[in-house]
Parts: sequence; structure tokens; C-alpha cells
Amino acid sequence: MTVSAKLVIALCLSLILWMSLVVIAICMPVTVAQSSAAWAATSPSCPRILDYDFSPREIILDNVSSQIALYAHVADESDDIESIEAVFSSPSQNQSVAAFMNSTDLLSGDARNGNYSTNLSISPNSQVGTWTVEHLTVCDRAGDCRRINATTAEANGFPSKLQIIKNSENESAAYPQGSEERAVGLNLDPNELRGWANTDKSFSAQRKIIINSVFNRPSICWP
Repeated sequence: MTVSAKLVIALCLSLILWMSLVVIAICMPVTVAQSSAAWAATSPSCPRILDYDFSPREIILDNVSSQIALYAHVADESDDIESIEAVFSSPSQNQSVAAFMNSTDLLSGDARNGNYSTNLSISPNSQVGTWTVEHLTVCDRAGDCRRINATTAEANGFPSKLQIIKNSENESAAYPQGSEERAVGLNLDPNELRGWANTDKSFSAQRKIIINSVFNRPSICWP
């Protein structure tokens, strides 16, 4: 074999080795990240999010902050729950609001399997539109965490979208169509009811209208 042929073979082997190293360098971090994510999703040492909800899912902004009640049912087989964080992002991603829960927000159960609740404040200056759950993260005292985003939340049947509208943009949402006639029948002042938007009085009055409408509706008999 001539010297030139040996040189060509050596160059080819060097090129193959170099390309192999490049492929390994690119693929290894991805593989490690995927393995870590898969481990976190299945490992019993990580916290589990059994339920998650918030209410209301649509708010009408006024001149004062609005409150949203957050609820989470989480469990951990190996350690106590340390913290729960829920973050919502605005449609433009330029605004976000966060709520934190810990042992002081435990409603029932214990640190290994409990129901937590807190309130999230929405500023009157918040962007109008559909806000999305950016992430819900639960961590235990050992530092193991479970994190889900909007896509994962929806896949598990949890709510992920919060609708925010301005009071002037959707007055009918604060005062539903047909409520005025029913309010008159219940001896409620329609103008006063409209002025109670986003207050406890409005919720109480609307509930009275709904209950009256339901229980006074003619019954439907099927053949």
C-alpha cells in the first residue's frame, strides 16, 4: 500500500472519529435531560399533584384588585411538602402573577397528603385577555420538585386559562341578559344591582335570581 493511500485512510478515520465525538456531545445533554424529566415524572420520591383548581376562571376588572381562590391537593410519599407555587402569565408574556402556599395554607390532611388554598390578587392594571398557567411547582423538604405547565395541566384535566376582561368592555358579563326583569320580580333595584359588580352583594343577588329562576321553572315531563 502506498504512502498516499495510507494517508487517505488515516484522514477518513480521523474524520469519522471527529464526527462521532460531535454527535455524542450534542445528544448526551438531551438524553440526560430527558432521563431526568422521565425520572421526575415517575419517581415516588417526587411530590404528586392530585388536584388543582382556581375560581373564578373569568374576572371583570374594576378599580380595585380582584381575588382568585387557588386550591391544590398534593401528596408526597417520602417527605413533607415544603412549598407550592402557581404562576400565571399574561397574553403578551409581559406580565405575570404568582401565588405561594406552604404549611400555613393547609386546609385539611397533613404535610404528606393535604389540601392547600390561598388567594391570588389580580391588579386593575392587568392586561386584558386570556392568561395561562405558566407553571405549578410543588417541592418537598428534600428538594424534590414536581412541575407542570399549561399543556400538562390540561392533559390531567386541570384548568389552565384565566379570562380577564374590563368592566367597560363587557357590561353584560357583570349584569347578565334577562337579570333586570328577574330582579324586578324579586323586588331588587336593577340599577343598584348593576352597581354591585364584582362585590359580595352582586354574588348574593345573582344567586337569589338564579335560585328563584330554577325553582320556579315549569317542570318537564318526559313521555
